[in-house]
Amino acid sequence: MAGNLQAAEWIFNPYIGMSETYTDNAYGTASDEQDDAITTLRAGFEVEGIGRRLQLRAAYDVGYNVYARFSELNGFDHNLLASGNAELISDNLFLETDVALTEERYSSDGTTAYSDRSGTGDNTRVLNTRISPYYQHDFGGYATGIIRYTHSMVSFTNTNSRISGSEPNDSDTNRIDLTLQSGREFSRTKWAVEAFAFDNQVDNGDDLKRSTMKADGQVPINRYVALLASGGWDEFDGDNINNDKISGAFYGAGVRLTPGPRTDLSLQVGHRFGGGVVDADFTYLISSEARFIAGYHVDVAGSGSSFANARILDQNGDLVNPNTFAGGYSDSIAKTKTFSMGLSGEKGRNSYSATASYITRKFLSYSADESVASFDGSFTRQLSRRLGWDLGGGYSEIIDAQSAGGKEKAFYGQTGLSYQFTPTFIGSLAYGHYNRDSENNVDSLRENTVSISVRKEF
Repeated sequence: MAGNLQAAEWIFNPYIGMSETYTDNAYGTASDEQDDAITTLRAGFEVEGIGRRLQLRAAYDVGYNVYARFSELNGFDHNLLASGNAELISDNLFLETDVALTEERYSSDGTTAYSDRSGTGDNTRVLNTRISPYYQHDFGGYATGIIRYTHSMVSFTNTNSRISGSEPNDSDTNRIDLTLQSGREFSRTKWAVEAFAFDNQVDNGDDLKRSTMKADGQVPINRYVALLASGGWDEFDGDNINNDKISGAFYGAGVRLTPGPRTDLSLQVGHRFGGGVVDADFTYLISSEARFIAGYHVDVAGSGSSFANARILDQNGDLVNPNTFAGGYSDSIAKTKTFSMGLSGEKGRNSYSATASYITRKFLSYSADESVASFDGSFTRQLSRRLGWDLGGGYSEIIDAQSAGGKEKAFYGQTGLSYQFTPTFIGSLAYGHYNRDSENNVDSLRENTVSISVRKEF
């Protein structure tokens, strides 16, 4: 490993910064809003290491917030995103690890959003970690076998909530995956056999154990059409749920269509988790720099799975915050149906992205359903060599809530300008608006912020 560290190319960018922010709702309350000016001193770094057998990307930022009027809100905020993978034994043994420590705001139904400063209402510090060693072996080109162990943890600290009992529960998950899939000798027919088991332990919540065995096959009819089939067995052992109802044999069949090099559609229908299911994925490459994706999936999951299964690197290899989830955070075991779609791309000086989802949950430990719709979008443009502009916004709505009075609508918008005075000195001006209307009024929140900041890199 020492040789790998020395051979990698390392880029290390430390920085310091300062910002001044005006907010019209310093406490993040539903009524009797109080305004304040917040001075924030920041320091941090970005590091990237790229080698033949080691890749690492990380960014850390710490800030101390000083409130002009309400000094009891003074405090630190921390944000860390890190992702690394290493090839420990050439072509065989690998290690992946992710760490995300972020400040998040949530409502009584768990939706995280928008604010990462210290002291405001309904906020928490989320630590999300994952470590996953795996061994891979090539069986002479006929098959590839993978055995993987994953440990993931989601914990919440410094939780500040006005709502009794709304604090999310910590979770810890151990998982083993065994996979055997077709190798390069199967140029047309594809197949895979997999088995996995996990144990999801939840503090003050419903624990969930699950084991699954599954076989998949893909047989081409011609260059445009292939038949799909899958089958297997699920076994659940969850607290306070009817495990027999969602356990048992499952099956599915469908088709994969690739009418051109840009289009890929897969669709399967079948029976699983005690009822009919549909599984679909769609990808369309609009151009070499833009793509549209969509999917519909059904699964049974427990506490923390939405965070633990997220990844810190996006498809472009950039760091992204995994501690936000379109459907909000849930502590209960639920059967979840998720429809999602996304658009991302670049064109000249512009880059853009948009995601939308509709999620329904059937909570298995008690008779309740929930439906959540959300949309997020962003756009950036390089106006000149030194001046940049960004615009972002989103909307989410709890349409059917798991508890009475839990319906809510929330939207946010933010825009800003950044100017590069020198290659290492950057200034920015930003405005943000957040609005959450809750059926119970306790969770309602409106806030406007204006900030100006400078950052010096070394």
